[in-house]
Amino acid sequence: MTDSMPISRRTFIASAALAAGGALAIGLRYMPWGRMAEPSGSVEVFNWIVVAPDDTITIRIAQMEMGQGTMTAMAQLLAEELEADWSKVKTELISIATHLRRGRIYGRTTTAGSEGVSRSQMLLRTSGAQIRTMFVRAAAKRLGVNESELVAKNSVVTHTSTGRRLTYGELAADAADVPVPDPDSVELKDPSEWRTIGASVDRVDLPGKVDGSATYGIDVEVPGMKHAAIAMSPVFGGRLVAHDAQAALGRPGVQRVVVLPDAGAVAVVADEWWQARSAIDAMKVIWDEGTWASVDSAAIRAGLMEGFEGPPDRSLRNDGDVEGAIASAARTLEADYFTPYLEHAALEPMNCTALVTRRRFEVWAPTQVPEFAMETAAEAAGMAAGRGILHVTQIGGGFGRRQETDFVAQAVQIARAMRGTPVKLLWSREDTMQHGFYRPASLSRIRAALDGEGNITAWWHRIAAPSTDEVRNRFGSDSLLYAIPNMRVELVSRSSHVPEGQMRGVGFSIHGFVTQSALDELARAAGRDPYELQRTLLDPEKTPAIVPTATLEGQITHDLRPRERAARLRAVLDEVAGKSGWGSPLGPGRGRGLAVQEQADAFYAVVVEVTLDGKGWFRVDRVVVAGDPSFLVNPRNAEAQVEGSVAFGLTSAMYGEITIDRGRVAQSNFHDYPMLRIREMPKVETHWVLSRQPGWGGVGEPVVSAVIPALTNAIYDAGGPRIRSLPIRNHEISVEGGRARG
Repeated sequence: MTDSMPISRRTFIASAALAAGGALAIGLRYMPWGRMAEPSGSVEVFNWIVVAPDDTITIRIAQMEMGQGTMTAMAQLLAEELEADWSKVKTELISIATHLRRGRIYGRTTTAGSEGVSRSQMLLRTSGAQIRTMFVRAAAKRLGVNESELVAKNSVVTHTSTGRRLTYGELAADAADVPVPDPDSVELKDPSEWRTIGASVDRVDLPGKVDGSATYGIDVEVPGMKHAAIAMSPVFGGRLVAHDAQAALGRPGVQRVVVLPDAGAVAVVADEWWQARSAIDAMKVIWDEGTWASVDSAAIRAGLMEGFEGPPDRSLRNDGDVEGAIASAARTLEADYFTPYLEHAALEPMNCTALVTRRRFEVWAPTQVPEFAMETAAEAAGMAAGRGILHVTQIGGGFGRRQETDFVAQAVQIARAMRGTPVKLLWSREDTMQHGFYRPASLSRIRAALDGEGNITAWWHRIAAPSTDEVRNRFGSDSLLYAIPNMRVELVSRSSHVPEGQMRGVGFSIHGFVTQSALDELARAAGRDPYELQRTLLDPEKTPAIVPTATLEGQITHDLRPRERAARLRAVLDEVAGKSGWGSPLGPGRGRGLAVQEQADAFYAVVVEVTLDGKGWFRVDRVVVAGDPSFLVNPRNAEAQVEGSVAFGLTSAMYGEITIDRGRVAQSNFHDYPMLRIREMPKVETHWVLSRQPGWGGVGEPVVSAVIPALTNAIYDAGGPRIRSLPIRNHEISVEGGRARG
């Protein structure tokens, strides 16, 4: 393929429309490398929008769509200040090549951490206001009036005294010539004036997903494309020793065998994927599995347990006199909590399509980190990033796994060996399950003290994890807002060969389970209602004036707003207690559990109701969620995200577990790594307590972290066992000691 090679309409739509920026608009010709183009007669007014003569406005989106509705939310933010007619708004993903060439004009492109809205809202709203001002100034010049006499609304600029009007389509060319206003000079609308932000508009990505026209990475088709399957060392860090290439090359359709020494892998390229996969299976491969081949889950957990002896690697928080408070306590609690490795289990397996020529490279990838993916591809191609183009496709589930770019590097390396021929690399489900970047296993020990009145006087938490990565292992443990005078949080690491990665909540999902379970245990030990205890601990007047907090970069900072935060967490706690009917009687074998979570500048409280079935298992009947993310861009989509978080959290709690046997992942597919079934999905009720604080909070992750301990606490409340290790399926859920409620 050359720069000017024709491309079919089907291929053009499948591989470029969503990712390249303006691709559909330029007709049936191949788009120049890295250039976002406009349809005939259309104008790029500013980096963010393209306006057509019929007043259609295409808004470019810099955050990746993974089913969370981000393209819609981002468009709403910009359209609000732009005063665009939403019925004429379309969206497209930015061109990463253009983004880099223009000095990263589109801001943050990584999509992770429930931070899409919070990190982009000011840039998008301000850009919308800047462009609106450009339209008004263009209209003022055209009409010969002062811009103060004009009003922009619904993609029309109107002269208030005469009623003369010009549409954005009519003004686009003139507006593009207006100097871009200084961002500090434009005025943003008051929230009371919002019409698009806060509206439950239909998601822009849904029609394509309903009619099947949406293009995911796995759907990409490029003329002349070949298909690749891959074999990787079953033990992480293993090395390829030998392979029988002839056994593969003699099979139908096989084109080439490609060794990837840096990845410890070998790939087969064939005309069709099943030909490549069958050749991989037929090819005898010998691996040097190294010393890790003797490691199993029991050994990893034993190593974590050793972390409770001796000094910590790092002290994350140390308030007051913990030892003294424990020594003088009326009652103490000591408990260990274990969370296993988890796999992302995204529906779409890892895949990437790549083309490498002598001068250029081109990549089609479902990635959460397009800039990093571009850098990875450039390195694998042996070229500068400026010689490449990356098309970001729709993503069939990310959850953090697609923050890694290993599959991109592999695809480009294979395509480099097949220079001039596009190659689609597709991992099998087994490859995807057994070669992930897993949420780390973690073992925590809590020691806590109660005084004679049932107040918590001391809290000691030591975390033993396979690495010192604080982003993955620390979040949610050391920034607690509770009015506990003596607190210590420590971290120790015990190395493991298992790759770790980000996963929807990461440390929050681990330590939410730990802290919220321990608080429930302490409430029961003190004879106090868990809601009442939480409410007492979240007293803004008694919350420490300064508490440590974490950043996504792993830095330790100190938050000067803990009392404000405690008040917001207490507000959602009160809301969920009221909406769930907390304290009202339930029948035999039924129970409620409570948990709260602060994460991504948002505050959530969750109540779960369960019924034990008397046969060793249970049913989740109802989940009630109260949340305060400050603002909601699209309430209906936010509710959908909460429901998805509930399903994700229940799956993790009930079934999620990656185990290691002989150095390798034991699980291989959904038969032994099960997901929550539709019949198991409970009724979910979502209630918003919007404080409208300056910080815009997240929606996609925090409920995951809260629903897990709320579920295990509910099981105990119903008369089941106290669950201190996950997943729940490893426990017999029967009534213990006659504790069933009635």
